[in-house]
Amino acid sequence: MSKLSILSLALASALLPNWAGAYEYGEHAATTLDTLINDYPGRYRGTANFAGAADWMAAQMGNSYTLSRQNFTWSNGTRASQNVIASAAGTTDRYVVIGAHFDTYYGRPTLQGLDDNGSGAAVLTEIARNLGGLKMENGVQIVGFGAEEEGLRGSAAYVASLDATQRANMLGMINLDSLITGDKMYAHSGQNSANNTALAAWRDQTLRIADELNIALESNPGYNDEYPIGTGCCSDGESFENLGVPILYIEATNWDIGDLDGYEQTTNPAIPGGATWHNPTLDNEEVLTDAFGAERIEQRLRDYSRLLSRLVLELTNADLLASTASGGAVARNMQDNLQRQHQTLSRLHERRWLTLQSMSRETGSFDGEIGADGEIAPDQGFDEAPNPEARRFGLYMLGDYQLSDSLNLGASLSYQNGRDELEHRGKLDNDTWLAGVYALLNDGGPAWLAGDLSLGHASFDSDRHLQIQSDGGPVLLDQELSGDTSALFWSARVEGGYDFSFGELRSGPFAGLDYSHYRIDSFNEREDLRTALGYEDQTFDSLEASLGWRLRGNLALGNGMQLQPYGSVALVKELGDGRLEDVDLVSRGDRQVRVAELGSVDTRFGRAQLGSRLLINPMFAVFAEANSRFGHSEGSQTGYSLGVSLQF
Repeated sequence: MSKLSILSLALASALLPNWAGAYEYGEHAATTLDTLINDYPGRYRGTANFAGAADWMAAQMGNSYTLSRQNFTWSNGTRASQNVIASAAGTTDRYVVIGAHFDTYYGRPTLQGLDDNGSGAAVLTEIARNLGGLKMENGVQIVGFGAEEEGLRGSAAYVASLDATQRANMLGMINLDSLITGDKMYAHSGQNSANNTALAAWRDQTLRIADELNIALESNPGYNDEYPIGTGCCSDGESFENLGVPILYIEATNWDIGDLDGYEQTTNPAIPGGATWHNPTLDNEEVLTDAFGAERIEQRLRDYSRLLSRLVLELTNADLLASTASGGAVARNMQDNLQRQHQTLSRLHERRWLTLQSMSRETGSFDGEIGADGEIAPDQGFDEAPNPEARRFGLYMLGDYQLSDSLNLGASLSYQNGRDELEHRGKLDNDTWLAGVYALLNDGGPAWLAGDLSLGHASFDSDRHLQIQSDGGPVLLDQELSGDTSALFWSARVEGGYDFSFGELRSGPFAGLDYSHYRIDSFNEREDLRTALGYEDQTFDSLEASLGWRLRGNLALGNGMQLQPYGSVALVKELGDGRLEDVDLVSRGDRQVRVAELGSVDTRFGRAQLGSRLLINPMFAVFAEANSRFGHSEGSQTGYSLGVSLQF
């Protein structure tokens, strides 16, 4: 709180790496407060200190706002002051007003005004800084009022400047005033809520958040008949009373003492008369620190910043927009995961086709194999965002019958268990059963034709971590949300080519057509949180045409071992949906449908494969394989597989 501590913090921030410059709750407010009280005491109209304080307030709002000054006069233009306004638009025309006066009582040049109202003004700038740059549905107007101490002049001028449309779009007003001296922290609704309980909604919302954050917060107990239970008054919020919107008064005082009207702030004997308002000898850093300890100021700045940043996050629906984007990432990963499961089964059949082409079979014979394999797709190396790290483990069995010299028919059954790592320690687990039938037409010559039919059923268990943080600021929200659903896909594929002979190697062109239908069932996240989402059904089709070149070989190594290398590269053209570009999500907080944009589908990209199968003996084989999608707008996606198989 002292200049030395602020200087030390700034020096440390300059010397440490950029990530170390992040601040915790209350620190930005403390910086604002330190300058207001020490550099600009006596900050009332017409003084250089008021002008300096106005500049400082604007500077402390952050870089994500449109800043403006509102000049106003009264007493026939003989008196003048100014409001400092920081505006951030939302995706709608609706907006929330948050205000605190930063002037001190007129004519007292030594008055630091730490409690009244350097504290409220300081927290105001931290709310602005904490939410700076976040996408909001409802915008904000963050206002540092001038001339509150001369009859609420700044807030009255602000309200008077609003046109009919601006008044209609205002959702409500939050007022911060005198947050340190009082024994207790309070949140009250406006006097207009006494006859309209709906206007007390913001107070109740604030109390709910305080309980969640374990912050001791009360509301006017209503012991004085002039101040109905749960209501407050007597600051800039009064100027908004006639607009018919919720008003929230945030203050620290003690409604249980004196005349039970909140004008006596504390029972602390170090504060004569129980109040520090407008008193230069009391409302200053030295006295308040001696009376309450430095931890009181730190605690109040921290707790009010935590509480009100979270409240404004909710009132602007910035939390719901962030949750929608986060939920969209989960939906996108489910779709991507389901497509990868289909590709896993396709690659199983392709490896079997290569095995069949490298061996001779008698008509009427039946052969098969059982095996296990695993795959990892790291989130580094060839992979690029937004593709997360993924891994899976699978078991399979397949068998096929040599129907004629040139035709082989087979079937497979496999189980896959996998996990995709999501942002902020989230994860997407899946259990998938896959079944398929396949055929290969090849008489041992260079021409070949293959096809398969596939069916898959997946169970998804999602665990997403919603974390909201403005650049360099504290984490505003950190929640874990979970849900489960099932998904289904079926596909039909045909592929054919011509292999030229180069000694023990075969290489040639191939072309294919692969149709798949995917469906992910609707589900709701389990947690009773306003950010929890409901997911609509996700249904889409893919029709991929591919043209490429492949290589295969069968090399004898001695001792009965054989090495069967293979590889391919193909250009892929997506002729169908490919994947959804957006998905509808329902927020539990307001039951509204919001659209999560998943990104446009890239319809042209490449796939490459490089692998080798080592046949150790006629019964036992191992394989290693790398598969990559490249030239894709969403970045490369590479997976590395290892497996073993037992022939029968």
